[in-house]
Amino acid sequence: KYKGERGLLVLQNIHRYFLYLAILVTVFLAYDAIRGIWTPHGLYFGIGNVIMLVNVVLIAAYTFGCHSFRHLIGGKLDCYSCDAISQTRYTWWQYVTRLNLRHGTFAMASLVSVALTDIYIRWVGMNNVTTVWGLPA
Repeated sequence: KYKGERGLLVLQNIHRYFLYLAILVTVFLAYDAIRGIWTPHGLYFGIGNVIMLVNVVLIAAYTFGCHSFRHLIGGKLDCYSCDAISQTRYTWWQYVTRLNLRHGTFAMASLVSVALTDIYIRWVGMNNVTTVWGLPA
C-alpha cells in the first residue's frame, strides 16, 4: 500500500525540479550582475551594481540553503568518511545546513531585495538617470 514518492510525496519531487530552475535563474542573475561591473569598455562600478550584487547574494543564499539542495549535495550517502568525495560532500552539506538554518530569513530578505532591485532598475530606466548622489547609477 505504500506509494512512496508516487503518492503525496510527488510534491517533493516537483520542489526538487523547481530547485534546478531556481539555480539556473540565479546563475543568469549572477551573470548580469558581474557583466554590469566588467563591461567591454572596462571596469564600471555604481550603486546599481551594488544593489544587483546584494540581490544575487540573497537569492543565492535562499536557493542554496534549500532542503532540496541539502539532499542533492549530501543525500544518499551511507558513509561520510569512506572516501575523499564523500568527505567533500559532507563538508558542502555542512555549509548548506548553515544556510538552511536561516532559509526563512533569506526568503524574506530576497523577496524584498528583488522588489527593491526591480524598482531601482525601472526608476533608472524611466528617468534616464546616469548618476545618483554624484555616483554612477
